[in-house]
Amino acid sequence: MSVTGCAPANIVATKWDSGPNGTAGQTRCEEVDMRSNSEMQKLFSKYDGWKLVYLSEYTTPNRVGTDAAVCFERANEKTVGSK
Repeated sequence: MSVTGCAPANIVATKWDSGPNGTAGQTRCEEVDMRSNSEMQKLFSKYDGWKLVYLSEYTTPNRVGTDAAVCFERANEKTVGSK
């Protein structure tokens, strides 16, 4: 007989102050596997120059299936430098 059990999930979320107001900014959110350094590097290089504004990590105590939702923000290119 085999006995298995489920561990409760640990969810950690952090939100930083947002920069642009209203339609002056762009926000993009993506999911990333936090166990994969190459996947994280690929995602973060894609948003080089963007500000990290949100990170939510979902994992279990044994760290199997650690995923995260990350959101990045930047000013619209049309509004940069305009008044």
